[in-house]
Amino acid sequence: MTTGIGKNTQGIPEEAPRAWRRWSRRAQNLAAIFWSAFLAACLATGLFFSQVDPIDLMAITQPFADLSGLAGYAVGFFFFWFICGVSSWLAVVLIRTSRRQSGEPRGPHH
Repeated sequence: MTTGIGKNTQGIPEEAPRAWRRWSRRAQNLAAIFWSAFLAACLATGLFFSQVDPIDLMAITQPFADLSGLAGYAVGFFFFWFICGVSSWLAVVLIRTSRRQSGEPRGPHH
């Protein structure tokens, strides 16, 4: 949103690179959720598949799907990413809906 004097409401010149502009609260929340979930899923995938061979999992999934070892790694990663994403989303919701020490609810921009 511009103020009519060549700067937006954040005080950044209109000709400034887009990366200089601040992210909205929603964009910040989504970035925090997806990035932290991605990093946690990387760790969880590494730890899980250091103990379990995806080929061994084929015996369990054989009637439902014929997955290769590489597909097993991919499915496992996306499973962990989803679980970690739900956990990260819940953490953001709990933090954003918490009350201040004074008992007042947090506003949308605090």
